[in-house]
Amino acid sequence: MTTAERIKARRTEIGMSADSLADAVGVSRSTIFRYENGHIEKLPIDKLIPIAINLRTTVEYLLFGDEPNEEDMKKLSTVADGELMNKFADAFSKLSPERQLEAIRYLQYLLQSEEQHKP
Repeated sequence: MTTAERIKARRTEIGMSADSLADAVGVSRSTIFRYENGHIEKLPIDKLIPIAINLRTTVEYLLFGDEPNEEDMKKLSTVADGELMNKFADAFSKLSPERQLEAIRYLQYLLQSEEQHKP
């Protein structure tokens, strides 16, 4: 299954309209349909993160099909309105591609560090 297919399947699964997702992400309904039909293959990260949040899943699931685990789902429920993630996505989108990669690596490091410090 492709990213496009996972976006559409997840949106349908949770009963969200394309209009609702478009409003939440800040794009047009036709753009959501282009994402879902694979006409836009490289989704910008500043759109992918809010899409994942609003679809109550993870970016990893949308990109790679990695099913979110129970802990991922708990984290998603704490960001219900997506405000924090929208701020993150806005800041992230202003970085150069090189700095975006650096930010992703740093977040991965933080996640690994957090996992090691859990009781």
